[in-house]
Amino acid sequence: MPTVLLLDVSLSMSRPVPTSDTTDTHTRFTIATTAINTFLDYLSVHSKLEYVALVSFSSTCEVAVPFTRDFDTIRSKLLTLEEGDKTCIDTALLGVNQLVLSEWGCQTPVQIILITDGSSGVGAIGRNRIVQALPLPPSYPAKIHVLPIVSPHDTSLQHAMPLYQKIVDLANNTTSNSNGNMSRGSIYCPDQLTVPGVITAITRLCEQHYQEFWCILKCGQLEAKVQLFPAPQTVSHEGLSATYTLANQLHVMGFMQQQDLGTPIAISKHLVIPQAQAGTTPARENYGSKTPTKEGSSSTDGSATEEDMSDPSKVPNFCVLLHGALKVEGMAAVVLLGADWWGTLSAWCEASRARRSCLLLSVLRPGTSAAPWLGPLDQLGPADDGVTPAETFPIRSWRSYSGGGSACAWARPHALLADVQKVLRHARKLPDKTQHLYKELNRLRRAAISLGFSELLNAVGSALERECAALPQNAPSECALQLAHAARALQDPRTALDIKHTLQPLGANYNVTPMTH
Repeated sequence: MPTVLLLDVSLSMSRPVPTSDTTDTHTRFTIATTAINTFLDYLSVHSKLEYVALVSFSSTCEVAVPFTRDFDTIRSKLLTLEEGDKTCIDTALLGVNQLVLSEWGCQTPVQIILITDGSSGVGAIGRNRIVQALPLPPSYPAKIHVLPIVSPHDTSLQHAMPLYQKIVDLANNTTSNSNGNMSRGSIYCPDQLTVPGVITAITRLCEQHYQEFWCILKCGQLEAKVQLFPAPQTVSHEGLSATYTLANQLHVMGFMQQQDLGTPIAISKHLVIPQAQAGTTPARENYGSKTPTKEGSSSTDGSATEEDMSDPSKVPNFCVLLHGALKVEGMAAVVLLGADWWGTLSAWCEASRARRSCLLLSVLRPGTSAAPWLGPLDQLGPADDGVTPAETFPIRSWRSYSGGGSACAWARPHALLADVQKVLRHARKLPDKTQHLYKELNRLRRAAISLGFSELLNAVGSALERECAALPQNAPSECALQLAHAARALQDPRTALDIKHTLQPLGANYNVTPMTH
């Protein structure tokens, strides 16, 4: 789960912090940098794979360090940040939205840590204006945590607290509606305006939202202790009242070809990192490219055995075996995550120069129907010995019912509109585009029936009738005949829900009465 450090560099952050020690002077900005360094130190131990970006803001917003795993880059950049003028939180959040969408898109959950001095810089009227201008909720799943560098008894904090709470609540609305994620952002006020007080607050934030998650991955009698990164959250599913928490043991129930599994919707994805053996360095990445030595293959000399055990690449590990098998065979493992909750394990390779390889756990939606084309997941079983069925699983090949064409993806309204407009463009170019028209109609029809969207067929049929009525007087008669035939075929109740039926153009012997103008 990527993290954005949103740091306030306005003039008010340069105010000195009163202390009893005259030899050690701090400003709110220096305390904020100490808090960030503490946060990065925590990630270096518990979440080395976390992507972190540093964004500074005042009246403008600047990406100081884009998303990176090199935490030293962020530490060095903190020393060179320049002061700004006034605090504009709405501008800062707008800049963060642009950064996240360009880097991760609208599906990846992101955590934002807003570090400011507890002053909104405006009065009550100004705060209302800021609330109205906030670019929240964002179009991606987000949790916003606020760390005010201010004394809990400061009057400026009391005035700014409603604004901070509104920011957290708006982001929480997005998080709770996305995949049923139950985790929420919060405000972490230090007990006192001192370096230890702020460090305690940021440590509390880390312990609540950046904890490691360890579990046992089992397959028959083989098992390995693994870490899931990022840590999975408690989730719920639309239509189900129960909440689901990942179990401490993940059981591999079976294997299937990747092409049979397809790409079911995953509510989250996690890297599976094996635990380092005693006396070895944690092999957190690239374990897929290593092959463990066979048992008994080492020398009988005790020193050689100790040397082999000191190298993580030579320590036998179930995760390495599983990764290699899935990668070579082109298969995926079906994993039981809990009661009526399933996931899949697959070999994954990072698309970068490093080409790191590892196991990837895809957490499916709760319930046994997470992959409808496979049937109920709790009823899957091994194929019978000696039997070679045409299809191991009850998977339908929708393309076999038509002349081909890619599937429709209607994740957003404009995608559906584009497909309908494509049909109408072909309809206006008849008779030259007759074959193209029916190919698109069959493609649209299959998708509508698969989704139970029968209203779309009636709407497209009505649109074709209107196109027929709007034909010019000099249009070939075949145009009106084909449009009338296509409209009636779409609305024919005998084949309305038959996905195997394919619409065919009207033959040479026309027997359909054209519609009158």
